[in-house]
Amino acid sequence: MTRQDLPEKYPFRTYKGEIEFEARDKNGNTVWIRNEPNLVKIFAKEMLAHRLPSTQVWNPQANTGLGAWEDSNIDPNQEFAARYVLLGASYDDNGVPLEFNDTRFYDLDTVTNSFIPVKLTVGATNEGDLINPIAITEPERPLKRVESISFENFYQPSGVPLLQDDVRAMDNVVVFETTIATDEYNGFGTTDSDYFTITEVALSGGRSFDNVGACECAPRELFLEGVGSTGTDDETSLLCSASGGSTISIDSSETDVDLIKEGDQIRIGPSTGALTNLNQVSPYYLVISKLVGGRDIQLDRAVVDSSNSPIVGQIGVYKDTLRLFSHRILSAPIRKTSDIELIVRWRIIFN
Repeated sequence: MTRQDLPEKYPFRTYKGEIEFEARDKNGNTVWIRNEPNLVKIFAKEMLAHRLPSTQVWNPQANTGLGAWEDSNIDPNQEFAARYVLLGASYDDNGVPLEFNDTRFYDLDTVTNSFIPVKLTVGATNEGDLINPIAITEPERPLKRVESISFENFYQPSGVPLLQDDVRAMDNVVVFETTIATDEYNGFGTTDSDYFTITEVALSGGRSFDNVGACECAPRELFLEGVGSTGTDDETSLLCSASGGSTISIDSSETDVDLIKEGDQIRIGPSTGALTNLNQVSPYYLVISKLVGGRDIQLDRAVVDSSNSPIVGQIGVYKDTLRLFSHRILSAPIRKTSDIELIVRWRIIFN
């Protein structure tokens, strides 16, 4: 048997991910299945890096020189773990589905006279968020948590490639799954025939939620972490002061000085905590330096408005915990109605 003859479960080796949608009717019968290849963002490497470390490290000097396992101060199950499947849809200001007639998602190919998805770009496009996320309110439009995690084999040769005995199965395909029930994501409920045409989907990490409630908010807002209670409605922004430069300082009245850490992304707004952007080009900044217990936060750029005028005085800061590991515009919209249950499986292939 040659290498070319080896049966591979995933023959297309040019991508690192795959999204599978399975639609079932009210009787549980599979109506259709759609698979779409997908590239994984650079955050997936960061996710893997933060999952590999153990929660303990070996200290050879502990236990009177005999050695012992001690806390490594690493928790691999926090914000770098994939927990959520986020959904976006094509609709206008009145909630009417647009399907292909939405230039935010699709362009008309003049050669084939067919619609093709727009190309997602890197950088600060839409501040790294979904193009048009569906507002979350539970239970009709819930934050979709990952409900199942499993692993699949990927067959590849090892050692001498011409020997069949050397073919081995590597358990390096992780599958994240969630189910959109028949009574979920069926539109905004303005008419009896209302429905969503789901056009984008993202696998993401972020802070953990048990219940969101009727927040009517975009996922990006939901994953902003402030100070105070762990609930989404009664947290407040971290009060800081800005002097127009790239360094901001946590106010002396704040006690949770280590909410923000080096490497975090933060959102800067008014001191009241309102989610306005103070006329900034982007309210999101990267923390490049922050000492544990310190109050000064060094950012990647100066805090200015869109006219490049310094923002001075008290500001409100939230920690941004949302991380989109993968983001895909679907090749064609998926109509979600109360007639179908939609199972979403997200495969990441570590080959």
